[in-house]
Amino acid sequence: MAHTIIEGLTKAQLEQFRETLTAKAAEIRENLMTAKAGQALKGERMADVDDLAVQSHEEWIFLNRNNIDVMLLREINEALSRIEEGSYGECLECSEPISQKRLAAIPWAKFCIGCQEEIAAREEEERQKAERRR
Repeated sequence: MAHTIIEGLTKAQLEQFRETLTAKAAEIRENLMTAKAGQALKGERMADVDDLAVQSHEEWIFLNRNNIDVMLLREINEALSRIEEGSYGECLECSEPISQKRLAAIPWAKFCIGCQEEIAAREEEERQKAERRR
């Protein structure tokens, strides 16, 4: 019989999540390196072109995509740390187990679906308040 680490997760399942997270992290690192090299080459070519608006817009898109990848990589590394610490699969907000279905869909999830929805609602409320102040 398999030993349970976190309520409902076996060692084999935990190892599968570790492998999935590690592979995703490697994929993101590779994408970031490829994008950086591609942007450097594109920058050299664009320097010969007078259309700075296009260049500026493309740089903005590049930076936003990279920021998203960097944030995701950080979340994946945090999930890998939680595996090492023995707290993987536990909601950081309420300490209840995160469903295996949610972890299968988003292995770097830090919150159960209920807490994630509450956090999203609070963030939306704050965004709306800030918008009204403008």
